Amino acid sequence: MNSVQRYADWCRHIALPYWAEHAWDRRSGGFLEALSLDGRPVTGDSRRVRTQARQVYVFARAHIAGWCDSADLAIDGYELLEQRAKAPDGSGGWVHRLTDSGGVEDSTRDLYDHTFILLALAWLYRLTHDPRYRREAEAILAFLDADLRHVHGGYAESVGAPTLTRRQNPHMHFFECMLAWHAVTGDRMWLDRASEVLGLLVTRFIDSASGCLMEFFDDQWRPDPSTVGDVVEPGHEMEWVWLLDSYQRAGGPVPDQIAKRLYHHAQMFGVNPATGFMMSAISRDGRALQGGSRTWVQTEWLRAALARYRQGSSANLSEAETAAAELLRWHVDPAGTGGWIDHVDEIGHRAVDRIPASTLYHLFGAALDAADATRES
Repeated sequence: MNSVQRYADWCRHIALPYWAEHAWDRRSGGFLEALSLDGRPVTGDSRRVRTQARQVYVFARAHIAGWCDSADLAIDGYELLEQRAKAPDGSGGWVHRLTDSGGVEDSTRDLYDHTFILLALAWLYRLTHDPRYRREAEAILAFLDADLRHVHGGYAESVGAPTLTRRQNPHMHFFECMLAWHAVTGDRMWLDRASEVLGLLVTRFIDSASGCLMEFFDDQWRPDPSTVGDVVEPGHEMEWVWLLDSYQRAGGPVPDQIAKRLYHHAQMFGVNPATGFMMSAISRDGRALQGGSRTWVQTEWLRAALARYRQGSSANLSEAETAAAELLRWHVDPAGTGGWIDHVDEIGHRAVDRIPASTLYHLFGAALDAADATRES
């Protein structure tokens, strides 16, 4: 597993130390939204709350793993985020975006954002054992139940903004953060919450005819009637594969063949035949809609292949090696120290001029799984 090992080593020994040094905005505090391709801070951008929370998660978990001395960075990052983004207008929940100086730019309450605050809180709680992090997580869950619960299941996308097309993606991350809280507390309540989302996955998110994962829906969880209702993202199919593995290892029952079908669909239709990387978006019938590659899509392919290998599919070990090789080839190796080329087009040409900090969450998670696999093999 040369590429899998090399990728894990790159993330642990190069990327994480680099970001621990460069992620923080020394001018106005908080985590930067992006770096330039040569590693300079990108200023003037608004700060997504989800990016701040993802960075807190990364640095908390990296410290616990012994990969980086980053406990203070995680704790300080959360403290400043809470000060700036938690209910500054007196309403419940956390705001959606901040300015780069820390002011509120968008006061929308967004489901996706809150899932990552919950994930960050789970790892801060594991890091410090401070009960206030659990209390805040429970307060956020109460807010979501009170303000975003939807009559047709799951949660609304947001409050305080125009009604959005319903999406599976934030529900997938809600599933993820519920698993994180179950892992740290052992409380069955969190696993039961994840099980609710699993029910949506099985009955609504997956197209029964093709077995693919649908992305966009109307108010009653029917595929959106516009053209976006045909969009399938292979990276999300792969993301669900390793999340289902995590759920099963936590003691939750997973319907037979569901992860296998998702993996097979992404592998069958999602790989760009000219480049070898997994594409950003395809149609329900397998046509390329966005034939380029995002870094996160390749990390999820790697994680899914390793999850299938853990489930006893030995052939997936070679597929993990392929996924890691594609990730290195198109995204890591062409970049500067500690960075990556976050987006390439359908023929592999660079299609971005900055390094989004939010992608570190994906890179780090895949590296942890890669390191585990290389220790066990």
